[in-house]
Amino acid sequence: MRSFISLIEAAVVAAGSPVASDDGKGFERAQAVCSFLENTGLNGNCSVDAGQTIIEVSLAGQYDSPADCPKVVDMLRAHGFQLGPNWALRIKASIKDEPEVMECGLAPVQQ
Repeated sequence: MRSFISLIEAAVVAAGSPVASDDGKGFERAQAVCSFLENTGLNGNCSVDAGQTIIEVSLAGQYDSPADCPKVVDMLRAHGFQLGPNWALRIKASIKDEPEVMECGLAPVQQ
């Protein structure tokens, strides 16, 4: 079994910085986040629900511990992804054979 956060950290480092849309459209930026995660070798699916303003990552496999959702968001921000205040990241994974859902906001950090 493995830690989700370790998997994402390794994938983000390997993938480098993404090319993100800066046209101000949240849906296009959310799609860019999914594309970025999928290009890192994500073992699962990523989808965008524009109606609910959610990016949902459904992971395949089993993990030892839940994802640290805010840490994943911080890594996405560090790579240039900024979405509006209504967007959230939802991570679905099996933690020690039990389904678990983690969710956190993707709003830009207030200075």
